[in-house]
Amino acid sequence: MKLLFLSFPYLLCLVHIFFFPNVWYFPQNKIWLLGATNIFFALQLIVYLNKKFNWVSYQNFSFDFIKKYNWILLTFYFVFLILHPIRNMSFGDGLLLLETNLLETTIFSFQFTLDEIFETISHSLLLKILVSLGWDNDPRIVYGFLSSFAGIVLVFILLKEETEKKSLGLYFFLSAGGFLLFYGYSENYTLVSLIHFTLYFKILYWLRNESKNKNLLLYGATAFVSIAILFHLVSGYLSLLLFYLWYQHSPKHSKPKHLIVSTLLGLLIILPVFFYFIFLHNPSIDSNSTHLIHPPFYPKQRLVSINHFKEILSVLYFNTGIPILFLLYGYFFHHNSWRTFIQKEEYKILFVASFCFFLHGFFHNPQLGFPADWDLMGFYWIPITYLAYSFWNEMENKPKEFLPILFFGVSLTILSGMSLSKEDPNKEELWKLTKDLIVNYANDNSKFIASLDKKDKKFYTKGDFLFYKAAEITKRMCPFDLQGSIIERMENHRFYWNLAFKNGLFKDKNELQVFLTEATKTNVMYLKSLEVNKICHPKP
Repeated sequence: MKLLFLSFPYLLCLVHIFFFPNVWYFPQNKIWLLGATNIFFALQLIVYLNKKFNWVSYQNFSFDFIKKYNWILLTFYFVFLILHPIRNMSFGDGLLLLETNLLETTIFSFQFTLDEIFETISHSLLLKILVSLGWDNDPRIVYGFLSSFAGIVLVFILLKEETEKKSLGLYFFLSAGGFLLFYGYSENYTLVSLIHFTLYFKILYWLRNESKNKNLLLYGATAFVSIAILFHLVSGYLSLLLFYLWYQHSPKHSKPKHLIVSTLLGLLIILPVFFYFIFLHNPSIDSNSTHLIHPPFYPKQRLVSINHFKEILSVLYFNTGIPILFLLYGYFFHHNSWRTFIQKEEYKILFVASFCFFLHGFFHNPQLGFPADWDLMGFYWIPITYLAYSFWNEMENKPKEFLPILFFGVSLTILSGMSLSKEDPNKEELWKLTKDLIVNYANDNSKFIASLDKKDKKFYTKGDFLFYKAAEITKRMCPFDLQGSIIERMENHRFYWNLAFKNGLFKDKNELQVFLTEATKTNVMYLKSLEVNKICHPKP
């Protein structure tokens, strides 16, 4: 039974290589993946049989060398990481993310949305600084820098602990697909992921070292979660974790006080920022583009369905497959260590945090689908991986037969990074042209945008640029049947869009809805034309 369990990740890879080679959660080059699978599978069998028949004894094998060489190994790892930033625009919001960030940064000084206020502002402000120093106005440079920086900080924190524990626990993080967020990744989930990790790290620290100081635990956790919410709204699910901390760790006589003070502290951090951007900042928030007002919950009729569970399992595997496998391994084959582990209060915190994001993964509707939304739907990867990391460190006798799987997982992450770092020439050409169009659009339209009501500026700009960009890009595409029709329709849409904002026509919501329905049909035509046609001789 144990051998079958240890063989599972390799058999899973082999099945997908030969029968389901094009699933998104195996993005690795299939030849390299097959080679890595065979090598580690063979190593796994050798380690297992050696333990069973005791060919070579390594029970007294020391991990002291880890303290000396981990820095070198991780330095090479991060050099590789920086040399292979993710460029695959199918993973994450892709071109739309880059376009929106650059457009709003160019016209409004920085991008902001209620969903991820500090994430977007941080990327925009750093972009402006780098551009002022002579760097290219490509947001991917900033996203890549902050992404890798967050990953380095995370591993540095772990490494500081690991040198004391002399274990291989930190490699559970490197084996998790979620760590690809730190591969120079272009998305608004990297800084908030670092904050989540730091939150769990600090809570565990406070429980171990400041167990009597309940104020520090409760108020500190509240402050962290509140700041995390300002980086990304998905952090709101951690309010369940705060409730658990209050219920479990606040003394009975102090419960009312802790509840009131924690609530006021959280509101004091969150509300002023939201109030400013909703009511005071010019331009104000675009209510049409925030999930806070329009939460995308999964349709009730499809909530319990085979397809939904397939999505959940695929995200689970890609984000944190190896850590989950190790936790199951401990549950099935190391009962005593597992029971001791789960009875410790500090680790119950990580189970609660994992549950919080399982709720998100179950109820949230990934509107872009997969692989685009793999990152948004996988926030549980950090608490789950932290559980595997902690369980490994808590075990007195480290299960050496699991090491091949652990490093197989690290190799999968590396191979994923290599594959996803490859650029699509067509999308790169499209992005290059889009950057030029943003600069031209800003030069020609910033003055008129500045004259609009602050509530209309962002909504107008997004729609107007969409029509402008679509028409200009279609003009530069190789000739095709509907080319003239798409250009004409986009230009007509843009003309009416401008007229409607000048004359207040869209104050009638029915008028706006009719227009958006027609514009959406044209945009679908445009997007389909991009899939089957190429840009010919793009002009600046």
